[in-house]
Amino acid sequence: MNEKTTNTKASRPHGITRRGFVAGAAIAGVNIALFGLSGCAPSASAGGENGTFKAGTYTGVGQGKFAPITVETTFTETSIESVTVVDHEETKYISDTALETIPAAIVEHQSLGIDAIAGATLTSTAIIAACEDCVKQAGGSASKLKSNYEAPAPSTEVVELEADIVIVGAGASGTVAAVNAARLGAKKVVVLEKSCNVGGNALVSGGYLEYVHAPEDLREEMTANYTAELESNVAAAAEIMPAADLEKLKADIEAWKASGSTKVFDSVELHALQYAIQGEGAYADMLISGQHIAELDDWLAESGFQFKPLVGIVGYSWPRWTSSVNGTCGQGYFEFYTSMIEENDYPVEIYLNTPAQELISENGAITGVVAQGADGTTYRVTGEKGVILATGGFSGSPEMLREYNTRWDWDPKQIIPTTNAFGHTGDGIKMALAVGGTTAAMDTQMPFPFADCKNSTDETTVGDDIDCPIINKEGKRFMNEVLDRFTMTEHIMAQPDQMMFMISDKDTCWIDGEVNRYGRNVENLINQGQLYRADTLEELAGLMGVDAQTFTEEIERYNEYARTGEDLDFGRTNFTEHSPIENPPFYASPRTWAMHITVGGLLVDSTTDYTVLDEAGNRIEGLHAIGETTLGSCGIGVQGEGYAIAQALFG
Repeated sequence: MNEKTTNTKASRPHGITRRGFVAGAAIAGVNIALFGLSGCAPSASAGGENGTFKAGTYTGVGQGKFAPITVETTFTETSIESVTVVDHEETKYISDTALETIPAAIVEHQSLGIDAIAGATLTSTAIIAACEDCVKQAGGSASKLKSNYEAPAPSTEVVELEADIVIVGAGASGTVAAVNAARLGAKKVVVLEKSCNVGGNALVSGGYLEYVHAPEDLREEMTANYTAELESNVAAAAEIMPAADLEKLKADIEAWKASGSTKVFDSVELHALQYAIQGEGAYADMLISGQHIAELDDWLAESGFQFKPLVGIVGYSWPRWTSSVNGTCGQGYFEFYTSMIEENDYPVEIYLNTPAQELISENGAITGVVAQGADGTTYRVTGEKGVILATGGFSGSPEMLREYNTRWDWDPKQIIPTTNAFGHTGDGIKMALAVGGTTAAMDTQMPFPFADCKNSTDETTVGDDIDCPIINKEGKRFMNEVLDRFTMTEHIMAQPDQMMFMISDKDTCWIDGEVNRYGRNVENLINQGQLYRADTLEELAGLMGVDAQTFTEEIERYNEYARTGEDLDFGRTNFTEHSPIENPPFYASPRTWAMHITVGGLLVDSTTDYTVLDEAGNRIEGLHAIGETTLGSCGIGVQGEGYAIAQALFG
């Protein structure tokens, strides 16, 4: 079943007048501290050569991450009176701070030389560029306004904070840990976040969460292809899972058959088995992870969270994946969590733009964290129950990727693109290693094989992850489109320019009105060269730059395989009734690979409270780690670990 979303354009302008400057931020009632926006008064004239502007309101445009950002700037004869963002398509939460504070800072300091917001650099620079355009229209000197800002001297203040628990990272796992800890009675939870927003990678991912116990009305119909895959999984299980678990799995399958259900079968054991078959990790570890995710799902459902129907996703074709009915990507989770904090007045304090730098150790145990705000303020935060590292992996660190890589044949000069949000540079791993922690499988680095060729995101995708054929620049299919991500990436890297096109039609494009499934405006994608659309396959081939005859013959061949369910070229067996590409308009979404997930990470005691282990297997008391910071954990499902660690520490 297709996932539908709505447009993410601004529902209201983001603006500030010089008389109404606000030097702070809050998200849904969460106590959030944001630093680094103060500065000295301008040292140069704000106007043109004679110190004046042509009074009036002007409109300028700067290129954001997904589309142009439109800004209106009002001038008096001697100053910038107001800056208002009137239209944008930036990612919610990630862009919010920049949309509010960059216009305010421009007005407050009468300058275009202000610093970009860490974590929202593209949004910041686009707003500044749009305002610069307005300055030029008003006859002002953009060069003067770029050079007249003097940053304040760094603060030397040291602030001591005490909490029940300190959490480093406000992404999927860290936020759930904070919310659940507060729900279970923690009197004060301090969260330190490197970026300018909560949400982490969840905001730029598909937002998909495994939902093993989903009600039948959310499940797909069980097809012959799914039945064959299930039988194949069971046949391979004897060498992977304990006999008792295998017997339970078989018994659950028989019970499902006896029930008369026509919906896709699933269980925690099958979940773990399929991950183990794909090489994601040992069955025992995958089982623990699956159990925690199932507990999280149950809690979310009981708390009123609304899930979408289940689907398969890139590299994981079994339809057990869902996301929030509200928002796009992973935004719905954080809307839900922040509303829980606000409605229940939970004692959660989040410090944004405040990266942790080192751990505090006392008598052999970890008792806290040293962090630094953007203004230079040092924070020494101690936790009665220690520290939880939830900083994500290191897909955003080319240096660490190269250091640990044993699989990918990267050219030394090659840029390693990433789908990750700002800040995923292995910080938690480095801090834990510095106090004796240990890691494993650091060379298991998973790319995302369907990333945008221009900005490495998944959010510009047009097409169904499972149904669509993949075509290279020669107009040919070159792989089974529903393989694991590692294998698909290897195939993509072997193609001309390491890129391909995801081909879809009216039935498989997942376009809803003017936007794709992530709320990205389709016309903007076409205008920016991130999508091609045509009424015929021949015309589409021309836009793609491939031979029309080769391409159309390849699609016809694929369509026949999709109808029969037998792919004679690449052995694909997973097709649906929508798989044939035959109903216009037709779309080609240019895609390539980008680093997405680092499977390796810190070794922890996941059977208890996720305490970090040293090389000898001993616990480093007071130091916990969850999410992609640890071995084998990745994706939105790491929320399950956030839920579980709060249960262990405060339940």
